[in-house]
Amino acid sequence: MTQGADQSEFKVMVKRWLKSHRLDYRWVAEQCGVSEITVRNWMSQKNIPPLKLQLLEKVMVQMPSAGTAPAAAVQEIPGVTVNTSLALTIQLAPELYTRLAERAASQGMTMEALVAQAIAQLVQTPDAATAAALRSRKVILPTER
Repeated sequence: MTQGADQSEFKVMVKRWLKSHRLDYRWVAEQCGVSEITVRNWMSQKNIPPLKLQLLEKVMVQMPSAGTAPAAAVQEIPGVTVNTSLALTIQLAPELYTRLAERAASQGMTMEALVAQAIAQLVQTPDAATAAALRSRKVILPTER
């Protein structure tokens, strides 16, 4: 999203996104640390300040889509925390991180390549271009603590 004066298209996207997620301007205000009337002003006449605009973009990308299975339906694995949206964050207990690093090294791979390969196998897409794109995605894993 450009930081230019005309944000009308972005505002329409925000309104549609809010509606699809059954959220309102009060929720946006809470996320941005402003009043609901401020959000109403942004959406009707004023420009959204650049930092708040970036925050809204990030929330829209990272928040799971409506209709996603509730967290309680996800199988829990001790030592593993997963946060999904259009990004995937996996937090591992130190001993699991070490085991994964050892497995990657034993296969002559980086951890990033091992995880990308596992995701590509899970997706099992017949489209070669999509499979290649999945393998090339940059995966950022935390360093050992």
